[in-house]
Amino acid sequence: MFSQNPFTPTFGSVPPLIAGRSELIKDILDGLDNAPGDPNRATIFVGARGTGKTVLLTKIAHEASANGWICVNVYADEGMLDEILIQIRNKAKEHLTHESLTFINSITIAGAGISRDIKQSTRKASWRSEISSVIDELNEKGIGLLITVDEVNVKIDEMKTLIKVFQHFVREQKEVALIMAGLPTRVSSLLTDDDISFLRRAFQHDLGPIQDSEIRFSIKKTIEIAGRKIENNALDFAVASTKGFAFLIQLIGYHMWRQNPDKEIISTSDAHEGVILAQDDMERMIFRNTYRELSDMDVNFLIAMLEDEKFSTVSDIAKRLKVSSKYVSLYRKRLIEHGIIGSVGHGKVAFDLPMFKEYVKNKKMERDITTTF
Repeated sequence: MFSQNPFTPTFGSVPPLIAGRSELIKDILDGLDNAPGDPNRATIFVGARGTGKTVLLTKIAHEASANGWICVNVYADEGMLDEILIQIRNKAKEHLTHESLTFINSITIAGAGISRDIKQSTRKASWRSEISSVIDELNEKGIGLLITVDEVNVKIDEMKTLIKVFQHFVREQKEVALIMAGLPTRVSSLLTDDDISFLRRAFQHDLGPIQDSEIRFSIKKTIEIAGRKIENNALDFAVASTKGFAFLIQLIGYHMWRQNPDKEIISTSDAHEGVILAQDDMERMIFRNTYRELSDMDVNFLIAMLEDEKFSTVSDIAKRLKVSSKYVSLYRKRLIEHGIIGSVGHGKVAFDLPMFKEYVKNKKMERDITTTF
């Protein structure tokens, strides 16, 4: 009997091996080991859904915690600032004085939301003052604070407050780091906001396709660590089917494993069935939401690309849509920021999101049938 399925196609769940991101993880952890002011301490991961942003945040937080940092992890949402203090209270209570804990404890969960009960506190202060005093106390004991923020959103005022306060911490040489992640359009909006222009100097990492060699090693090694093997042809097919997409590595691996879990070797047949099931999951978990967020013109742009096998030119798309190239360029930029298409040369674009071209084809067929009737 072999061990449990080692692949983890759940958002944020850290797999045994993370393909293609080892250097990136090392750079950030080295930045934490370095002195305050290291640029890796302000980092943004940019990528479409399923490119592994949340997994990276989780992995880095785990590693930093093992190295003695206090790590708090939040989503960009209302109440995130209080949530940061609550997590600090829970994770660093053995390092903080009674006074600091009492002050942080003035933040209480009330009903469905978060409120402040200032009766428990002997002082009133801004969020910056609150967290600054806690960071100072941790830093005095040689402990740094890492804050990770997923799904960044400039429309959340508390997101902007955090970034502004973090800028002061950088100037004050505090042992603190801020690692964020978000969709391309959300990050773009964040970086163009003049109120937080400081963020434009943060390190940005676009989580593009992972190299086949990295994927091959990751899939093969993960299977072997769990006590099984995989046929070479099956491995070749699985690697090619991932299209360099982080989430697909886990999805395909997961479904391949579970076809015949009692057999020592994963066969080519297992791989083919695994890919089919992974495609269904991609549609349900990623494509539907991505498609819903597109405007009618975004969709028309993508449909105009379907006629081309490898890449499309902006001029051809403009002719098919009967609009100007300048007008088409606006939507080209939008779709690139969404991570759906990518530039493959001057005036040329191609689908970047794996399997999404086939999904758009199917949606077009559904639309055509509906229109016919």
